[in-house]
Amino acid sequence: MTAGSGPLAPPATPGPFAPLPAPWLSSPAGASTRDRLLAAMLECIAEAGYRDTTVADIVRVARTSRRSFYQEFADKQSCFFALLTVTNEFMIAEIARRVDAEASIEDQVRQAVSSYVEASERYPGLTLSWIRELPALGSAAQAVKDETMEAWIELFVGLTSTPTMAAAGVVPMDRQRAIFLWGGFRELTAGAVESGTPLASIIEPATAASLALVTPRSE
Repeated sequence: MTAGSGPLAPPATPGPFAPLPAPWLSSPAGASTRDRLLAAMLECIAEAGYRDTTVADIVRVARTSRRSFYQEFADKQSCFFALLTVTNEFMIAEIARRVDAEASIEDQVRQAVSSYVEASERYPGLTLSWIRELPALGSAAQAVKDETMEAWIELFVGLTSTPTMAAAGVVPMDRQRAIFLWGGFRELTAGAVESGTPLASIIEPATAASLALVTPRSE
C-alpha cells in the first residue's frame, strides 16, 4: 500500500518507553546535584518557559544553593543546553528502539512518528522551548542546534537503511530530505503545542509526509 491508498492499519504496539534516562526525570530522590538542577530546570520551563526562568527559580526548586548551581553550570543557558542534550539523546534512542525493523514500511514509519509524539508529549514546555526559544539564543546555541539536527538526520538515515527497507526499494534518506522532514516535524509540533492541540493530531499528517518521502514511486 502506498501513502495515498487509504488509511493505514495501526501497527503492533512497539512496547512501553524504557525507564527515563536519569533519576531527575522520574524521582529526584538520591540524584546528584547536577541531576537535581536539571530536574528543576525542566520543572521551571514547564511553568514559565525558558526565558522567564531564573537561576534563583532553579536553585529554589532544586533546594540547593547558587554556589552549587555555578559549580555545575556556567549560567542558566548552559543548564538549558545540558537539559536539551540529554533529553534529545533519550528521545532518539527510544524511537530507534521502538521501531520494528522487520515490519512493513508503513508500520515502521507510524511507529517512529508515534514514538516521537509520545516522547514530546511528556514535556510539552521543554519541547516548545527547544523549537522556539533555542534559536533565539543566537550563536551560543548553534552548536546545540547543529548537534541536535545531525542526530536526527542520523536517525532518519538509519531507519531507512535496513534490509526490510532495501527489499521494498527504499533508498536511504539523503541529507536534504532528512533536513526537510525534521523541519516539518518541528513546525507541526510547535503549532500543536502553541495552539493547545493534542500532539497526537500530528501523527496522521506526519506519517503521510514521511511515507511520501520514503516510499518508492511507481513508474
